[in-house]
Amino acid sequence: MKKFIIVEICVVIAIAAGFWVGRFTSPFNDYAKYYENADKAWSKVREMNNPPVTYDEPDKNRLRKVRAAYRAVFENYADSRWADDALYQLALLPRTDEEGFALYRRLIRDYPDSEWADDSMYAIAITTYRIAEELEKTRTLESLTAYYDRALALFNQLIATYPGSVLQEEAQFTAALCYKGRGDLNLALTQLDNLKFELSRSPILYKILYATGDIYFEKQDYENARIEFTNVVDSGDPDLAPLASFGIAQTYYKEGKYDEAIAAYQKSIDLYSDTHAGQEANFYIAQPYAKLEKYDEAIELLEKAIAAYPNNRNVPDWKIYIAQIAYANKDTARAIEVYQQFADDPTHNYDSRLNAQYQVAEIYKEIGDMEQAIDAYEKLLADFSEPHQNTAHDSRNITENYVRMLKAELLDEDK
Repeated sequence: MKKFIIVEICVVIAIAAGFWVGRFTSPFNDYAKYYENADKAWSKVREMNNPPVTYDEPDKNRLRKVRAAYRAVFENYADSRWADDALYQLALLPRTDEEGFALYRRLIRDYPDSEWADDSMYAIAITTYRIAEELEKTRTLESLTAYYDRALALFNQLIATYPGSVLQEEAQFTAALCYKGRGDLNLALTQLDNLKFELSRSPILYKILYATGDIYFEKQDYENARIEFTNVVDSGDPDLAPLASFGIAQTYYKEGKYDEAIAAYQKSIDLYSDTHAGQEANFYIAQPYAKLEKYDEAIELLEKAIAAYPNNRNVPDWKIYIAQIAYANKDTARAIEVYQQFADDPTHNYDSRLNAQYQVAEIYKEIGDMEQAIDAYEKLLADFSEPHQNTAHDSRNITENYVRMLKAELLDEDK
């Protein structure tokens, strides 16, 4: 009972104290400098973020602090002029795509009149589109069409919601590419043809022409592909002209016009040697030479290209191609040498190395050198204990029993 009385008295005193203190510290006083404090908070975070951090910022502690400071601005000063800016800047530094999407969506929802609203919608759309592209490249086809459909819906929403946006043209263009990604090539062509006229005076025109040529190439309509690629080359666009020039060479090669392909690849090399496309042409030019059975020239060109561009991501494939050309030229010694060097190089892909070792054994067997073939098969079993990922790969038939059988046959022949 006494405790109750004591507590009751304390409560009364606290209420009384609060009443009198409130007369001097009204809750309205907390907001008297709301916008001034917002300005200070924004200035502080801009100071902290100079130079600007990036997603790959090595100083993770600084990155965390900048993220926290941006969040503090839009959480504490949601009605200030800086809230949408802070929200957008934080969205540029997400830990995951999902987190970035959530922040962009929040900006679109809470600040639909923000100068960043269209940027936010575009960011979600283009990221979704790129995810779909990556799934396509890696052949991870799960939900591929769904991603293109989602990106297309977002691009169309941006076009309808923000008609004056500077991102309109890019949105229209990438929306057309979504149809291509879904496999609707004719619909993609129709969309791009419409954009050619609508955006005929826009800098984006040559991107439209190149994409159109690329779709014709995919449809195996090589003549129309060349027309579009030639228009891009003639434009002199520094980014797209080299790609289009390389594309022209590819069309000739696909058509089996190997002399024309060689001339087109060489033109790409001569004009655009300082670009990625020009460098690629140094490798691809070997293919039409090989088709024309000019094997020595093809190998010489590939060796020269590998020496000049050792860091090209396709160098391993081109090394294997050298072995294949040598084999086609009936130079089995050279083919074995290249395959064996490849198999012994641990920097290459495991399955590719396994296949190279298998090819060494198979070539020895084909030319009747069974002792060398047996040694190569034994090396295959010793160096590559895990089978090839392709369950249909012939190397999976090479077992200890198979090698014992070959040895027994060799002994019988020697008797």
